[in-house]
Amino acid sequence: MDTVKLCLPRPARTSAAAFLTAVSVLGVAGCSVFSPATVLKPYSPSDGTGASIGGVDVRNVLVVSSGVDQPGVVSLVLVNSSADDASVAVSADVDAGEAPSQSFFVPAGRSVHVGDASAVAAPEEATTDGEGAAAPLVGWLQIPQVPALPGETIPMTFRVSGDSTEVAAPVVLPCYEYSTITPTAAPGATATAPAVDCEPALGEDEGGEADEEG
Repeated sequence: MDTVKLCLPRPARTSAAAFLTAVSVLGVAGCSVFSPATVLKPYSPSDGTGASIGGVDVRNVLVVSSGVDQPGVVSLVLVNSSADDASVAVSADVDAGEAPSQSFFVPAGRSVHVGDASAVAAPEEATTDGEGAAAPLVGWLQIPQVPALPGETIPMTFRVSGDSTEVAAPVVLPCYEYSTITPTAAPGATATAPAVDCEPALGEDEGGEADEEG
């Protein structure tokens, strides 16, 4: 028995292809209309988190610590893009003892790098580097005992002129670009933070293959 093939005339096939193409284009266009572009959504292009409060941008908030119940250092950048000076109160909301906090003075149009090893306390005013240029403003905030494992988060509160906001600061190991951010020893004590292995461990298969090749 012969097989009968049904073929659409060329104009009909062309019209069907054009119809399918039009439907596909409309579908993509509809998605772009009802779903905002990813580039238009605010996000943190770093390991830490961020927020904005009282004309001050809070950027790359994180805590550097070698492990749970070990001391940690808060690392962040405060950027004052307003025309007025600002005082930003930063506190780490931890359960153990009194929540560590510190206020940082951020002049208009300037920024403060919190977690810089050259800082002993928050600067009170802008200084110069000896050549007339404004020197970087730095600050320091340390947590005696970090109640979270690396990869978890710690709530932190920021206050400016009566307004407040909270961000979840991730805990990261003192590795790579954070290797220089280490806790200072408490008065009368020595730093006891354990050493951290920053290199990822080999899997069993990779280790086995390495042994066989050796």
